[in-house]
Amino acid sequence: MLRRRVISLAVLLLATLTGGAAFAVEATSRPGTRIRKIAFLFHPVCWAHGMRGTEPPPGTDPKLYLACFEREKQVNQRQKQYISRMKPDEALVVFPIGRSPAMLDLEQHAEKVLGPRCIIVRRNSVDPPAAWSTVPHAMQRFLTDQSLEGRSEFLKNVSPEIQAELAAEISQAGELRGYDWNLAVLEVIYYSRLCAQDVLNAFGERGLTFDPQTMQCEAFGEGFEQCAMTWKQMLVPYMGLAAPAYNVFDLSVSGAPFLLKARPKERVQLDHEIQLFLWEGADGRPIGLFARAWCRLKDPQFYARIPLQGAAIGVWDLTSRIKPSASSPVRQESDDLIVPVLNAIRRDSTDLTGYVIGSGVRMPEFRERLIRAKLVEK
Repeated sequence: MLRRRVISLAVLLLATLTGGAAFAVEATSRPGTRIRKIAFLFHPVCWAHGMRGTEPPPGTDPKLYLACFEREKQVNQRQKQYISRMKPDEALVVFPIGRSPAMLDLEQHAEKVLGPRCIIVRRNSVDPPAAWSTVPHAMQRFLTDQSLEGRSEFLKNVSPEIQAELAAEISQAGELRGYDWNLAVLEVIYYSRLCAQDVLNAFGERGLTFDPQTMQCEAFGEGFEQCAMTWKQMLVPYMGLAAPAYNVFDLSVSGAPFLLKARPKERVQLDHEIQLFLWEGADGRPIGLFARAWCRLKDPQFYARIPLQGAAIGVWDLTSRIKPSASSPVRQESDDLIVPVLNAIRRDSTDLTGYVIGSGVRMPEFRERLIRAKLVEK
């Protein structure tokens, strides 16, 4: 039993799912706390962070901003209650935004309640140089041309070992899927990999151990369909965990007006670790979202083919309706509405937030149509 409790994370954390690449972190030699569940809290005070005194920032819709700010304050209280109820074998990993009083209040509450089981990741993400958007075959150039302007700066805080690991992963994904990606995915892959190392190092330093095969995870924060999904999609597999982190809407805030007062109804587990979230809007309309629970660079894009059969069902991003067309990721073919499943890794134009909203369709029928949707891989 003692050997199991002090086993090195170097053994437990080899399964990084990077196509052969592996990494390790040495745990402390003293017996520590066995962690069976991790909650990831991302950017929990975005709206407070943007406030200028009592006023929303310029260029925003004041009414919507203040409404989201009010929801955020309510959600922050629920997050504190969640933290207070966490069990002795649960840990919290916080990705803060700014140093506002609201953010500091959450941090201090978590550290007071959880002690060493509260890990705060203060690493900043790094954007790839904007000039790369005009470089032909920029992703291949990034991999092969060490003199590419801005490359050394982008990688300056990345160890040679991790550089080699991620270069191999990007090459493998490119051979499988092609390289027609948004450059923003580089920020996601490198930041996620480095944050995974930060979390594992913190576990080792604090004597926290876990079994990656049985670890359970949840994720929440802001935005619900944005950072709270994006920053855990690759983080979790980089930590070597065998199961994804499932997003919790009640502990999150979205900027979508139709979700402000919507009632969450259900989260349905579909194939390929795709989650179907269902809400009833304040106006009674049923709302759904297909989203991957985790996603790697090499993973395929999935589409949900929703049978319409005369039903009035549309697709919305956060603020406007998306018209199906041949040039849009949202299409209508025959009597099916085709909607991309949200990957949340910012890889390409299909990685949009496609909320499916029904009109004149009752929730049981709407739910059945979305559950019967065929998941097509591309």
